Amino acid sequence: MRVANEGIMYPKDAKSALLPYFEALKPSQETLVQDAPAHVIEIPHAAWTKCKDALDKAFSTLKGLKPSCVFVLGPLHKGPVSYEDPALVYAPCDGSLKGTDWEISLETPSSLHPYVRFSDDICSEEHSLEVAAPYLSLFFENAPVCYLLASGSGEDVKKIAAVIKKDFPKALVFISNNIESCCGMFWKEALNDGYRT
Repeated sequence: MRVANEGIMYPKDAKSALLPYFEALKPSQETLVQDAPAHVIEIPHAAWTKCKDALDKAFSTLKGLKPSCVFVLGPLHKGPVSYEDPALVYAPCDGSLKGTDWEISLETPSSLHPYVRFSDDICSEEHSLEVAAPYLSLFFENAPVCYLLASGSGEDVKKIAAVIKKDFPKALVFISNNIESCCGMFWKEALNDGYRT
């Protein structure tokens, strides 16, 4: 997957800019244990000039957490790619997403493969992961990130939520949402049962 918004929606050298903030935070006193429900946290996906304070707040209590993996679930703003199946879920191909001074590992668990279509092109057009990626790189350096996009609720979204709940109890789940349009809320609705938010 390629970077498309660095220097536009967030600054170049964003991880370096966040480092003083990160170093000033106290480590979280909470630990993620095997039988605990996953954490679900809403994060915005606007430009940093508009949403950096909200991103700072969302990440401020996460220092020191060691999730088994991180999910970023976002909306596909362009709408359905296929009118035959408008609720398709997309993921980038496994690999990495790399900015000027940050990098995150992208990995979709094999248990989710039946429910997603892989496309770096479709995923690179969206910005919901990229504006949060410098935070993810800084806070969870070694955790793989599974990035999933959909244009709305559908059977595959519900199946993915069930797999995350069952197979990834130590996961950290970010729902990328815009407060004004609530464009990512269908993910929260699918995950709502049995999760702390």
